[in-house]
Amino acid sequence: MIYIIGMRAEGRALSERLKPTIKVKREYAVVCRAPREGSHIQPFAVASQTGEMSGSSFAAREKLLATLRALDSGEEARLEAVVPNARERWFLAKAATGLLPPEGSGLEVMIRAGSRGPFAFKADRARILLNAYDTPRPPAIDEETVAGKLRAIDYQQTIMTIKPGSDPALRMDYPLPLESWLQTNVRKRLKISGRPKINSRGDISSFDEIYHVVELEPHIQPIDCFTSDGKRFGTNRPISLPLTVHWADRLFSFADYRLGIDVVVDNVSEIRDSVLSELDLVWRQYAQAEDNELDEEALEVKRHLLSRFGPLD
Repeated sequence: MIYIIGMRAEGRALSERLKPTIKVKREYAVVCRAPREGSHIQPFAVASQTGEMSGSSFAAREKLLATLRALDSGEEARLEAVVPNARERWFLAKAATGLLPPEGSGLEVMIRAGSRGPFAFKADRARILLNAYDTPRPPAIDEETVAGKLRAIDYQQTIMTIKPGSDPALRMDYPLPLESWLQTNVRKRLKISGRPKINSRGDISSFDEIYHVVELEPHIQPIDCFTSDGKRFGTNRPISLPLTVHWADRLFSFADYRLGIDVVVDNVSEIRDSVLSELDLVWRQYAQAEDNELDEEALEVKRHLLSRFGPLD
């Protein structure tokens, strides 16, 4: 007997039946073996649709057990650490509530990872925390991320159209100062994060507020060399420059924390020169400094710089 498990992490388009996504249906199942005659123990495992164990099914099993242990602890903070998304916590709690027998029935439901050892979940212990999620509606979505291709720009109405894979296209306003940057990214993939607008079917139709947009196909030429103190340094692994656009502030940024680079500009044409200037700065401050002058974090930056770049002259 095979039971499908899973749900959308963002908690969209789900009823109380907790319908799984197509991806979950295709990849994961809870496989229940027949219990021994007269036994009250039901063995089960998380596996693929063919019943095989894989790296992803093992990870899903560990996530399931970690969630059950967090519910069993009765500690909200522990559950939040395992499942940070508030809506995902709500839906998982709703699903786990189905494990609770009626109070006063005398029945006990307990789950553990193996045939021996401590129980990961006891219904009586989890009941208090699960009752806190007994609300008619899930929490509101604070932030959602959608990746898709910038298909078209309506210049008259300042509206852009994003097509996220096989999902319906999204139409949303854009600020005029960002129009030239958007033109550069037409037919390229972008990742948009913001407060979504949800339609009656539970799908994202647009965004009420966009927080930031990230280029998934950078349009700026990668950096393969820079100059510091009159010397040229190069790399066989050029630095790709995917920009992050801070929508409300109309600012462009790029960061590579391993190399100590963090640049913010208000004109996209300045970003490459700013990164080159930053490379010159971090090379002089970190790569050319003595180890005893640097703290642990700075030493890590120095190590990455020296492994990435070398003299060309």
